[in-house]
Amino acid sequence: MSVQLAALLCNIALAIMKFVVGALAGSRALIADAFNSTGDVVATLVAWLAFRYGARPPDEDHPYGHGNAETLAGLLIGGMICATGAFIFVDGLVAAVVDPERVAPDRFAIWATLVTAGVKEVLYRVSMTVGRRNNSPTLLASARDHRADVFASLVALLGILVANLGWPAFDAIAATAIGVYIFLLGLKPVRDNTAILMHEAPPELTRTVSRLAAAVPGVIAVTQVRVQPLGGSHRVDMILQVDGELSVADAHELAHRVEGAVLANDGSILEVHVHVEPHAAPGRT
Repeated sequence: MSVQLAALLCNIALAIMKFVVGALAGSRALIADAFNSTGDVVATLVAWLAFRYGARPPDEDHPYGHGNAETLAGLLIGGMICATGAFIFVDGLVAAVVDPERVAPDRFAIWATLVTAGVKEVLYRVSMTVGRRNNSPTLLASARDHRADVFASLVALLGILVANLGWPAFDAIAATAIGVYIFLLGLKPVRDNTAILMHEAPPELTRTVSRLAAAVPGVIAVTQVRVQPLGGSHRVDMILQVDGELSVADAHELAHRVEGAVLANDGSILEVHVHVEPHAAPGRT
C-alpha cells in the first residue's frame, strides 16, 4: 500500500473518530481538530493523484514530463492548510468570546487526542522518509501536514486537560491556538511550490553545477548555468567555453563528459544540456 493511500485511510478514520468523540464529549478543540483531519482527507487524495500523474513519462504535449503536477498539488495542499487554520482560529475565537463559561469537555476526549498524535507521528516519519528519498514536494508537504496534526492534537489535549481543571474556556482557546499554528505551517509549502512554478533556481545547486562543470578537463570557463525546477526534479542548461581549436567531435565528447559529471553528482537532475563556445584568447580577434 502506498504512503498516500495509507494516509488517506488513516485520515478518514481519524476524522470520523474525532467528530463523534468531540460531539459526545463537547470538546470544541477536538471538533476543530476533526475539521483539520477532514481537510487532510482532501489534501491527501490530491497528493496521491498528483504523485501518480507526475510520475508519467514525457510525451508530445509535455516534453519535460509531468513533474509540475506535484508542484501544483503541493501549492493546493499548502493553501488548504492555511484555509483550515484560519477557519479553526475563527471558530475557536468565536466560541471563547461567546461562551467562555461552557461546561468542560468529558475526559474521554483525551484518548482521541492521544490516538491521533500517535498515528500522525508515524505517518509524518514515513512520509518524510519516502518524500526525501524520491525528492517529492507533494509527499514532503503532506509530511509537514502530518507533523502539524501531531502538535494540533497535543494542543487539543492540553486544552481539554486545563478545561477539566476548572477553566472551561481553555478548550476553545486551544482551538484558536491550533488554527494559528496550522495556518503558519501552511505558508511554507505555499512559498516553496510557488517558487518552483516561478522557476526560482536553487542557488546552491546552481553553484554546485558550475563547480562540477569547471572541474572537467578541457573546460576553460563556465559562461552560464540555468537550473529549471520541474516538480521535485531539475533541468540544467549551461554554456561553456572550450579551446577553439577543438574539432566538432572532440567538443561534442567534452560536452558529454560534463553532462555525465553533473548527472552523476545529483539524482534530482534529470537532464543536462550543454552548449559549447570557442574561447577567445587574449589578443586574438
